[in-house]
Amino acid sequence: MEGHGTPEHEAAAALKSIARNEKIKARLMTDPFLKGILLRAASRFVCGEEMPEALEAAKKANGLGHAATIDYMGESTRDEALAERATEEFVRVAKEIKTRGLDSSISLDLSHVGMALDADFAFENASKIARAAREAGTEVMVSMEGTERTDEILSLHERLSESFEEVGITLQAYLHRTESDLAAALERPGRIRLVKGAFEEPESAALPRDSTDLDEAYRRHMETLLASGHTLSIATHDETILDHAHEFIRENGLEASNAEFEMLYGITPERLEAMRERGCRTRVYLVYGEEWYLYLCHRLAEHPPNIYRAVASLGSLRDLTPS
Repeated sequence: MEGHGTPEHEAAAALKSIARNEKIKARLMTDPFLKGILLRAASRFVCGEEMPEALEAAKKANGLGHAATIDYMGESTRDEALAERATEEFVRVAKEIKTRGLDSSISLDLSHVGMALDADFAFENASKIARAAREAGTEVMVSMEGTERTDEILSLHERLSESFEEVGITLQAYLHRTESDLAAALERPGRIRLVKGAFEEPESAALPRDSTDLDEAYRRHMETLLASGHTLSIATHDETILDHAHEFIRENGLEASNAEFEMLYGITPERLEAMRERGCRTRVYLVYGEEWYLYLCHRLAEHPPNIYRAVASLGSLRDLTPS
């Protein structure tokens, strides 16, 4: 873990700040040369800007023995027509999953499909996606967003759960409230995905990202989930936690088929393969779409070595050099 005040921590904090700066984003994304450089770096973590690229990546993941989940990136949509278009895109993803026989679920942010506009509108759109997922024989995973939206996301998930057992929820281990949120989620049918948490939050709401307290909280919540027998996704790249999970399952004689290990595309694939070789179900989180800028910034900020990997992915920039 990198401590506060280190160059790595300062770089991560700067990246998270840049990610939310609309002026910087506009400058970078409207300059063809700069956008080309960023897109080349993003290609390590993002499947592409179009659905077929994500579907092909899911097929390759399946071929390696991993399930997939596909996320059409976007959040905080404040235009009704755009939210409806995003909804239709997710419905098409579900149909393609069925047509191609892929072992893949769907992941989404509720604010991408209308929650930033109106809760009932988002519920209607999410229900359309859930019905499409049911017809495709798969599930929908609702991602978590900043703490200002946690209550609304959990409320919408509860509503969706009344009609769709295929809809799961993501919980963030670093939030102080997660113990009670987990207890409530265990009363619902959908899969529970446990992540550490990626957003900048005040200490009053969350544990520091780079702390042993967060590791302890994650292990505690993970053990609760594993012991419950509920369907779950252990979504982390932390090797120590992965080893602990495997040992906890083995030592307690738990039914491992309810659990899966999920990791992000392009990050420590060798750890996912190691869990598969241990006999665990594994899943790759795949993202696509034009809204990759924020996702790239978060991936770089979460784990400083990702910056070096992204730079390595640039390769030759001759084809990007302005004429």
